[in-house]
Amino acid sequence: REKVPREESKKSNHVLRKLEKRQQGRTLDPHIEEQFGGGRLLACISSRPGQCGRADGYILEGKELEFYTKKIQRKKGKGGAGAAA
Repeated sequence: REKVPREESKKSNHVLRKLEKRQQGRTLDPHIEEQFGGGRLLACISSRPGQCGRADGYILEGKELEFYTKKIQRKKGKGGAGAAA
């Protein structure tokens, strides 16, 4: 079964203004912004219901993101030949 991409519905001016207002005070964590730039986000899978291939989870941020980033860097450092961490 193929997934057909859904077309975005037209948004009213009121909705657009509301979205712009929400974005004004928002700041993105530099670590997460860096991940977006690289095209990957670290996430934690919280459940895998059934056998349909669906997975629920959340994006790592804050202390949890720092912990797993350090862990991945250490693992990469051990595996590579002559890599200094």
